[in-house]
Amino acid sequence: MSFEELLQDAGELSKFLGEATRPRVRNILLQAKAEVEKEIVNLEMKSRIAAEKKANATSTKRYLVELNEYAWDQSDKFVKLFVTLEGVQNIDESNVVVTFNENSVVLHVSDLNGKDYGLTINNLLDSINVEKSYRKVKNDMVAIYMKKNTEAKHWDHLTTIQKRLKQKMDDELKNEDSSPENALVNIMKKMYNSGDSKTKQMIAKAWTEGQQKAHLGQPDEM
Repeated sequence: MSFEELLQDAGELSKFLGEATRPRVRNILLQAKAEVEKEIVNLEMKSRIAAEKKANATSTKRYLVELNEYAWDQSDKFVKLFVTLEGVQNIDESNVVVTFNENSVVLHVSDLNGKDYGLTINNLLDSINVEKSYRKVKNDMVAIYMKKNTEAKHWDHLTTIQKRLKQKMDDELKNEDSSPENALVNIMKKMYNSGDSKTKQMIAKAWTEGQQKAHLGQPDEM
């Protein structure tokens, strides 16, 4: 029986109940109405489940891409992050969310070319003003502006981890007896083997850039 027919039956039974005066007749009508209402609920549930299955079958699953590449700069008032994302200007700006905390920043971009993108930077070198920090969506880029709590203070590194990493490399380089080139290689190997995933990524990036510069005959700025 169709959903519409069941609704008509329920309506007619309600009409009869309003006119019935005998207890036995009313009980029969109540039981019949309860059975019809049960069928209506069952049909509604089946229809809802079928719609949800269809929606799940047609929806595209998105994967989260963890971003590791970015550029950064600073002024007296702001530390600026620049994250390249091709076509980001074409999606709704509400899909580009930046969460600021006093010592961290998280970027999440939803449904860009069927994927989600995320960037997390913890342990900023100094604290930032959450309320005055903001982001801008530009052509193929998200620019993040983190307001310095201490204006005019120069950040020599973006995070405390990067600063400790550089200090440790400098300290160990001074204590190595071998040539500076071999000493640097040994230090980077030690730190890579003992570091966490983020540290390993930074060391691998620095090593690759250094090798590229050496190949091109450029001085290594590390």
